[in-house]
Amino acid sequence: MYQLIQNLRIPSIQTLIYGDSIFIMTTNKKRTYSTHRYSLDGVCIERLQSLYSPYARVPQLQRGLWFIYYSSESPLSDQLNIFSLDGELKQSIVDAKGYFDILPTEEADWVYFVNERIIKYNLSTHEYHDLGEFPLKGAFFYKGSHHGLHFFTCEWKSQLVAMRDKDGQGLEEAYRLDFAESDRCKPSYSRNVEPGQVYFINFYDSDLWVSTYVRVYRIDIATGQKLGTLEDEFLPKMSHHGGIGYAIYAGFYTVMDFKNQRLLSCRLLDKFTHEGKEYSTETNGLLLHEGIFYVSVRVSDSFFLAAFDVQTEEFIWHDHWNGWDIDSVHIVGDRMIALSHNNIQIYQRAD
Repeated sequence: MYQLIQNLRIPSIQTLIYGDSIFIMTTNKKRTYSTHRYSLDGVCIERLQSLYSPYARVPQLQRGLWFIYYSSESPLSDQLNIFSLDGELKQSIVDAKGYFDILPTEEADWVYFVNERIIKYNLSTHEYHDLGEFPLKGAFFYKGSHHGLHFFTCEWKSQLVAMRDKDGQGLEEAYRLDFAESDRCKPSYSRNVEPGQVYFINFYDSDLWVSTYVRVYRIDIATGQKLGTLEDEFLPKMSHHGGIGYAIYAGFYTVMDFKNQRLLSCRLLDKFTHEGKEYSTETNGLLLHEGIFYVSVRVSDSFFLAAFDVQTEEFIWHDHWNGWDIDSVHIVGDRMIALSHNNIQIYQRAD
């Protein structure tokens, strides 16, 4: 399937893929950060000098823009600088107060930046409007957007809040689901009975699927009404192919028919064959692409990058991985780029 063409051993703190480029962030003893752009063949093209600052935190790449936040010791500690992909400064936002999530809106080119505040931002003109404090208080976590609603967990992840657009002037609460009492349980990782928590959510058409530790809920995404449950089941974050959801998570292979609300499979994927010998293994899914799940496979202290066909439910290709557990896989054209700590392997499609 794929042939290794380049192995970059670089002590990076973060590696990102965007378009036809690989961006590698490195640091030095003074904990200052440098960003270099590489081609998909692994050739260094340039250093993005304009992103450098002795006070900058690790650059964040979102929506084709660089977001640079600064340390608390910096005179820029309350400022967010936004740069184009090639390093041109586009906008500075003062009183930023931490990292932002970026949420879509129904208006072309406009998004919401959300943390303690909410800012409406135009990705083309870089105009922005500060809309004040965000309605949710305390710690909250953005979980995704679907059908015009934006979902957050809060209250120690025991509540799921759906928020809707307020005529382009921010967000307001549409409904709130509380699982603290209904799903209270004693998880295997705790000695105590704990309030129910939201672990994963999945979207399919007009349905919202919510996984707690004890069950999975099917919910009408528009109203928040609970439509049914799968008792004693668990759905991790699923990838979709042909109307079916697939996941390889914590060693379990899960297949869900969302259209017909049926769990088709949930089994251990713990056997792996290398050089004719079968091994017990740990598996974790990284990317589903054209019916092939690219998987990190651990056999004792060794790792493999493997391809698992979701139709035949068999491994059809693998390559020994010289490094730590694989973090992510990206496919761009005929290239596959796999990333782990200090290791970048670039493959070319061979068939």
